[in-house]
Amino acid sequence: MKIGVMGSGAVGSFFGSFFSEAGHDVTYIARGAHLSEMKKNGLSIIKEKEKVVIQQAFSENVEDLADCELILFCVKSGDTKEAAKRMNEVIQDTAYVMTLQNGVSNEEILVEIFGKDRVLSAAVYVQSAVESPGIIQQSGRYKLVIGSLSEVGQEVEKRFSELFNEVKIPTDISKQILLRKWKKYLWNLIFNPLSAATDKSVGQILDDPYLRQIAWMIGLESIEVATFSGYALNEKDIQNAFQNAEFARTHTTSMLQDIRKGKVSEAEELVGYLVTKAAVHGISINTLKTVYLLLKSKESSL
Repeated sequence: MKIGVMGSGAVGSFFGSFFSEAGHDVTYIARGAHLSEMKKNGLSIIKEKEKVVIQQAFSENVEDLADCELILFCVKSGDTKEAAKRMNEVIQDTAYVMTLQNGVSNEEILVEIFGKDRVLSAAVYVQSAVESPGIIQQSGRYKLVIGSLSEVGQEVEKRFSELFNEVKIPTDISKQILLRKWKKYLWNLIFNPLSAATDKSVGQILDDPYLRQIAWMIGLESIEVATFSGYALNEKDIQNAFQNAEFARTHTTSMLQDIRKGKVSEAEELVGYLVTKAAVHGISINTLKTVYLLLKSKESSL
């Protein structure tokens, strides 16, 4: 199958590499030093102690996705609309787009541009980072849970689930993928902004009684907004988020990775989205909003 990776950072490169290793034709869209290094020396994926080097099509031109049957959509949330519009001008009408992005807002944009029947969503569970340009470091367990956003796409989700498992990506199907994404989003809300604002790993947050209490308060605020938005989360989901965090103690969250590199994070798209939702429903989320403002202050000085 002809696969495209739109946004070949830590997540896109890692999952795209499975298709490359299995012999599929993969086009990786990237930019900057990361792209230059891949063109020069290939894409290196380090999984625990195993290293593989991928030599395939690396490009900055969206036009190179024109004949892809499936595009793994992995750009930063702030770039979603622009990237999707550029893609829509060149890809086939029969191509499917699967978002592997954080948060729950990107699906709305993609559906608006591509239509509900062509968009699939994935809840992504992986610890990966760009160690240096052209090199992706991954550790621990990894998994995808995918789902269609329409009844028409249910056969498609089954086909892609089988394909992903064939290339050795553990993949399940969820008939309530957006609910599953909200549960994954809850984990991100609890740990991502707090880690970036305090320059702490997930394990450091868990071990600090004060930060752990802040994280729990963020969880309580988040499930209240989720419930008003039509996704009934509860304190058990917060407990599950903390339990899952135990498997990611050494993980440097994506927001913290961005801040340490002097880049603007996805705070606006991931946290700002919930702040806006809370305001619409008249809900006070002062703990998360305070962390959000601290993070925005950090970004303003970059």
